[in-house]
Amino acid sequence: DYMTGVGVERIAEHEYQLLEYTTERMMEIPGMRIFGNAPGKCAVISFLIGKEHHYDIGMLLDKLGVAVRTGHHCAQPLMTSLGIEGTVRASFAMYNTQEEADRFIAALRRISTMLG
Repeated sequence: DYMTGVGVERIAEHEYQLLEYTTERMMEIPGMRIFGNAPGKCAVISFLIGKEHHYDIGMLLDKLGVAVRTGHHCAQPLMTSLGIEGTVRASFAMYNTQEEADRFIAALRRISTMLG
C-alpha cells in the first residue's frame, strides 16, 4: 500500500514540517491565538483571530477557497475552561503541500485585515 511504500516516518516528518512552517507564519499575524502547542502533537492547528467568532473566520476562509472546520470539536468542557465558544481548526496530511500552506497563510492575512 501507498503508506507502507512511502514510509510512516516520512509521512509524519512531512506533516510535522508543514505544521511547524505554518504555525510560525501564523504567529506573525496580528491577533492570532493558537490553542495547543504540545510537543509532538499531530498536524492540527486550532486557532482564533482576536475576538472574532470561529464561524465568521471559517466562512471567510471558505469564501477564499480554504477548507477548515469550526466549532467546539466535541470538546465543550475544554472550550468552556478556555473561555471561548469554539475554534477554527486546520489540519495537514501527507497530500498537503507547502504551497497550500502558503495559500492558507495568505488567506489568514487577508481575513485579519478585513476583521481588524
